[in-house]
Amino acid sequence: MTRRRFHAPAGTDRWMVSWADLLTLLFASVVVLYASAARNGFPAAHSKIAAKTVVPAQTRPAPTRDDLADSFERLRDSLRNEIGEGRVQVSLETRGIVVSLRDQSYFTSGSDEIQPSAVNSVGEVAAVIRDLPNSVRLEGHTDSVPIHNARFRDNWSLSAARSAAVLGLLETRFGIPAARLAIAAYADNKPAAENESADGRARNRRVDIVILSQRNI
Repeated sequence: MTRRRFHAPAGTDRWMVSWADLLTLLFASVVVLYASAARNGFPAAHSKIAAKTVVPAQTRPAPTRDDLADSFERLRDSLRNEIGEGRVQVSLETRGIVVSLRDQSYFTSGSDEIQPSAVNSVGEVAAVIRDLPNSVRLEGHTDSVPIHNARFRDNWSLSAARSAAVLGLLETRFGIPAARLAIAAYADNKPAAENESADGRARNRRVDIVILSQRNI
């Protein structure tokens, strides 16, 4: 008996086997390419981002007290006439350079109005401030004699107003950025001398321009 060979009729689904193999190969290729890109590319980008996040910006530190010695000598030289006349005192302290402006030379009595003769002295101080990165604090002081007039109700308000007046002069006339400046008012709580004598009270009425040894106020 002769056996007949079986032939698949036309129109069967044998073509789907080849198509499925092709899709499988394409999928495998995509997976391999993606894995390779993830291994070689993503961590590098992440590392760059991390480096930018972790490494801080380099800033120039503010001079310390010892670093301010040259600026201190510069101020003593430029203000030597005012120092000799007793209108200004310049000292180098732990907190920084302190330039004391005596009120009888720089302010109208009982007022926060700066006299025109004071502008040049403040300008000499501003020239030094401009060459430094340090913050500056304007500290107002009075003597122990109470004040009460139409403008100021007490010594606190007078000392604050005089500090603000010097700040305004430094900013508007000499271009010192306001962000570097601050004011403080102490009234008669931090005297430089005894209040029992007229000379002592005169020394206590002052505005101190303090070039701080640290950047932060």
